[in-house]
Amino acid sequence: MSTLEHADTVVLIHGTCVKPLSWEHWMSRYTARGYCVIATGVPDEASTDDCLSPRDAGTASTIITYYERLLMTVPKPPILIGHCFGGEVVQLLLDRGFGAAGVAISAPPATERRARGFGFAARVGRRAELPGVDYSSGNRAPLLLVGAGLDFNVPSELVEATALRYQESDAPAGYLEYPGACHHALRSPGWEQLADDVLDWAELYAAPDRLAAAGRWKP
Repeated sequence: MSTLEHADTVVLIHGTCVKPLSWEHWMSRYTARGYCVIATGVPDEASTDDCLSPRDAGTASTIITYYERLLMTVPKPPILIGHCFGGEVVQLLLDRGFGAAGVAISAPPATERRARGFGFAARVGRRAELPGVDYSSGNRAPLLLVGAGLDFNVPSELVEATALRYQESDAPAGYLEYPGACHHALRSPGWEQLADDVLDWAELYAAPDRLAAAGRWKP
């Protein structure tokens, strides 16, 4: 990635238990760091605190398509940051070639993409399947998985296990845990540190010149 291609946009993707307004302070903080920040609601979303329940395949596909169309309007590949189901969406978008780097906070593991079959029966089956990812892909943009030690919605052990699956590929993948954080760390006391840490990590890959200019990292 050349200097001219460095990310200048951050897209914040909320989950089913919060709304776009939950990113309000993150938007201000990232705007102050010179980014264009996008946080928007999506169609067909339903609020729930059951973060690990199976998703409706049609609704999940609609949400992914919504964000694919949104990202096509962003001139440079952006940094993607998602919480809970939003973090699952980040995984799916990176798998499809979108984004310069991604962060999934307290996110369930994305469904693994199955090998494609052939014929009418295979086409019918695919329509009913959840969107999935290829954990072994080496072409995915860098991904950071973030766990919270006091998260009872998406346990940190599950998030770490997801990170380990991604780390078996050649694409960069990391894991970061906050032992005293809960599921809603993005809007709890101490959110500033979380917001800065995950953006710093993403900038290592998507915009290293910003880190160097801010004195956070020397190339």
